[in-house]
Amino acid sequence: MISERKALSLTIDGNDCLIAYEGEAPALGAAALLLDARGRLVGVDLGGEGFGRVVVMFGPHEAVASQRDARVSVEARGEEAGAIRVHGGKALVHY
Repeated sequence: MISERKALSLTIDGNDCLIAYEGEAPALGAAALLLDARGRLVGVDLGGEGFGRVVVMFGPHEAVASQRDARVSVEARGEEAGAIRVHGGKALVHY
């Protein structure tokens, strides 16, 4: 079972991208960017095991055509929201 969180926005911060999402900050596993057929960001799989596995999605799972390993960190912004920093993510996101 995967716990899904809704992505709220994406902003560029230097060479990183920040993805705001709703919900509590999850633990991190091996993170991967989920990309559509044109290489655009659909979501981020934050890894984890069993019920601890979390994905943050902009679009539907059906749109995911590939994934790419990424170095990310999670920043809590209260109980209702947080942000994922994708280090070097600007180069990986097509907008």
